[in-house]
Amino acid sequence: MNSIASRPLLSGEDLDTAIDQARTELAGLLRGSEDIVGTGGPKAVAEARALLAALLDRRVTEAAARMDERDGRAVAAARADRNEAIAVTGALLYWLSADEAAWPEVALTFGRLSYDRYTDPWPGAESPDPDDLDAACDLLLRGARYDDADERTTLYLFLALRDRQHLLACPNDAKALMTWGRRLLTFPDAGGLGRSSLHDMLEFEPLNRVGSVTPAGPVAPAGPVAPAGPVAPAASAATAGPFVPWSRPPLQLAAVLI
Repeated sequence: MNSIASRPLLSGEDLDTAIDQARTELAGLLRGSEDIVGTGGPKAVAEARALLAALLDRRVTEAAARMDERDGRAVAAARADRNEAIAVTGALLYWLSADEAAWPEVALTFGRLSYDRYTDPWPGAESPDPDDLDAACDLLLRGARYDDADERTTLYLFLALRDRQHLLACPNDAKALMTWGRRLLTFPDAGGLGRSSLHDMLEFEPLNRVGSVTPAGPVAPAGPVAPAGPVAPAASAATAGPFVPWSRPPLQLAAVLI
């Protein structure tokens, strides 16, 4: 799987062709999986999944950067690519053991893709699924190393933890949120949020933790708080600091970091 990182970045028709070829290769390997002899075995399947997932992830990121939300076909194609990338990456993650060198990178990819689906900014999106948010937070936390995490990974971790903290206050998430928020401040543009906006967000978090002591009331009707995520529980909404909006959804913010 290390060879995938050394491949040149493709785009446009070249990327489309590479995805079609990767799909065909993976399908052929899976058809021969019952008779492993001659197919390269499980390792070859894992390599094929890793390649296809990386290519799909690349195409989704490119699509987000230039998305015309009025183009229903483009939106549907991007969503289909993202769902396929999640399925392929999930299958790969299930096969890998946690002590393998490739596991952290695969976990980070699965976490990012899950958060992108949770915060889907395009018209006609389904209601956010808390399972996607949990997958994003848990896998990003497990896969990221504080001293080595790049700006995009740090951005995703901060936003995912913040969304989950506003849904269900948790001391561990609160601590991790502040830790990764400070890490994000070490980057010049703070992941595209801007240092001033990020400072404001971090200042509000102590208020949110104080408000979370109040027993939670009934959950407000589901629906995203544009563009960050779902509405926080009603009982904490009165005391928690407001969400500080940013101008672009997380996937579009992250696209400029690549």
